[in-house]
Amino acid sequence: MRETLAGFLAAGCLLASAGCGGTAQKPPQGDREWIDNTAGVIDQLQRDLVLGSAEGDSISAARKALRNGLYTLLVAYTDFGGCRHMVAAAGATPERFAKVNRTLGTACARLERAAQLFTRAASDDDAAALVEAGRLASSAAPLLVRAREELQAAATTR
Repeated sequence: MRETLAGFLAAGCLLASAGCGGTAQKPPQGDREWIDNTAGVIDQLQRDLVLGSAEGDSISAARKALRNGLYTLLVAYTDFGGCRHMVAAAGATPERFAKVNRTLGTACARLERAAQLFTRAASDDDAAALVEAGRLASSAAPLLVRAREELQAAATTR
């Protein structure tokens, strides 16, 4: 008898919870693709920031990085230099995500400037330029976090 009652209670809970849920709706399929693509761009840029921070934030650490090879930094800063292209490749921005696009545009401006400084650092063996590139790239990190938050907020509202 207890097992039957437990079964009925479990079934009742399932039925009751099936009707529960938030007010958020799933985004349209086209939006979903843009959301996924844009989230992927943000993820990639955040991973690149971790790679790009490998040179340290001092002149001596930057000199060491310039002497020991720049492959990892080159990968990160290449993405930074192509930031706007990566964002554009996500597709046409749905209107309700315009704020996300603006935030990413601000982040990209900083990352692209950091890439220019990196090029100067690598070309001229300029440790100070590498330190400045790292600082500028790091200043884009909060913008990428904000873009992620804006993306999530807009994706759950309609």
